[in-house]
Amino acid sequence: MKVKVLLVVGLLAMIVAGCVAPPAASSPQGSGQGAGAARVQAADVWARAAAAGNSAAYMILRNSGDSTDRLVKVESDIANAVELHKTTMEGSMMKMAPVENVEVPAKGQAELKPGGLHVMLIGLKRELKADEKIKLKLQFEKGGTQEVEAVVRKP
Repeated sequence: MKVKVLLVVGLLAMIVAGCVAPPAASSPQGSGQGAGAARVQAADVWARAAAAGNSAAYMILRNSGDSTDRLVKVESDIANAVELHKTTMEGSMMKMAPVENVEVPAKGQAELKPGGLHVMLIGLKRELKADEKIKLKLQFEKGGTQEVEAVVRKP
């Protein structure tokens, strides 16, 4: 009888320990990557206020992992299309063109800012007013997806 009680108590202890034990080395995005993998987090996420047409979103992407990752896609229900873009100066003309991805180096960062890399919000479905928040879904090559909120600021 004592042996059965000890077995039951031991099994219950193992079950409880399994329920409260932390997951093994997962990334902030929850993709189950091991230690040293790309771990990208977005900071200072904001979007430009706009009455109609197009807008842009900006942020700093910080990678605390040991491998490079890439932002490959951004989605938002606020616009008809969302693209990654880069602004360049050609002669005296500013030009904007789509890019396939934004590289975030290991133990480094990539800054999406006015006049450089940015997220283009094309065909706004409504006005973007200062101080409101919009949702963006970031998709990384290795790090999975994460949802962030962008605070709308006046240009």
